[in-house]
Amino acid sequence: MSTESRPIRVLALSPIPEEGAGCRFRVSQYIPYLESHGFEVTFSSLFTPEFFRRVYQRGNHVRKAAAFVGLSLRRLQSLSSVNAYDLLLVYREIFPVGPAIVERLLALPGRPPIVFDFDDAMFLPSVSDANRLIAALKFPGKLATIVRVSDHVLAGNDYLAAYARRFNDAVTMIPTCVDTTKFVPRSDGGSAVGQLPVVGWIGSPTTGTYIRGLSRVLQRVHAQHPFILRISGAGEPIVVDGVPTEEIPWTLDREIELFNTCDVGVYPLEDDEWAKGKCGFKAIEFMACGVPVVASAVGVNRTLVDDGSNGFLASTEDEWVDKLLRLLTDAALRRRFAAAGRRTVEAGYSLRVNAPRLAATLREVVDRSRLRHASAQPASAHRTGR
Repeated sequence: MSTESRPIRVLALSPIPEEGAGCRFRVSQYIPYLESHGFEVTFSSLFTPEFFRRVYQRGNHVRKAAAFVGLSLRRLQSLSSVNAYDLLLVYREIFPVGPAIVERLLALPGRPPIVFDFDDAMFLPSVSDANRLIAALKFPGKLATIVRVSDHVLAGNDYLAAYARRFNDAVTMIPTCVDTTKFVPRSDGGSAVGQLPVVGWIGSPTTGTYIRGLSRVLQRVHAQHPFILRISGAGEPIVVDGVPTEEIPWTLDREIELFNTCDVGVYPLEDDEWAKGKCGFKAIEFMACGVPVVASAVGVNRTLVDDGSNGFLASTEDEWVDKLLRLLTDAALRRRFAAAGRRTVEAGYSLRVNAPRLAATLREVVDRSRLRHASAQPASAHRTGR
């Protein structure tokens, strides 16, 4: 079968499994579309779902290290077959610790082209509270190397894309997006009359600090208009004195249902360089589900949220209090923001819009690689058809 008629074989590599939101929405959700448009995708994650759940739990460092070594050896063995593919799609990094040695080896001549995708400011030092001991093994400077040796780079927002262009001219910004045929508003329109509205925060153990920082705001709002705070994914219990709080376990199969149980979503961030690299994804999920959101006026949130039109932005404690109260006390405003937020996601942050862009980018990289390979062949090889 000629290369023109067979599917483009892609090896998609991620350090985390589908249970991690970044992998799920930057890689996995695209696979059905790609496979229906001329690609054959093999997905491989370093972490198993079990190890991924364990890695953010405190303690058990020796057990974690032993498991990590075993998983790393398995990954190295799997990489011996990379030449069977037409393209390597690398999400974030091959290994979450150490320098970019493997990425440099994968970029040697004769290897398939590399498309590198990242959605965080990985060039900044960062490590979860549960794994402080590995801080010395993190190499933030590796990102520049990975970007430099890649054939093409995908970045989750303009801030990240600007960083990548310092080291590579072939950069495409593709925002993190959702499948709007799955992430849909709930049919009942929100809390019934007489029921307390629900303010929701959904995150991860690495972002739990942001909702903890909103405690005083939540206390002030609750004193004026009671509500239920619903939290999921923080990893550890979060207590906000005086505010009734529900801790809902996060599960992959109930993710959309969890967003749909909220009347207002909050997306707090710190105003720092790390936050500028965030891709606004929880706000996008809330908006796709028709849940009006109040978000920190930081980074990509300023592009995603048109303050007062499809949601609210807040910079100060008083702004947070005022805007949360306005949403909690005005059902009509919630409905208006819900509809406008949904339209925003459909127009720019949906799988329908971005999957064709990703497919076109991957195909272009493969075509360029094949053209370079063909032009490098000796003239005799062209004449004999080798």
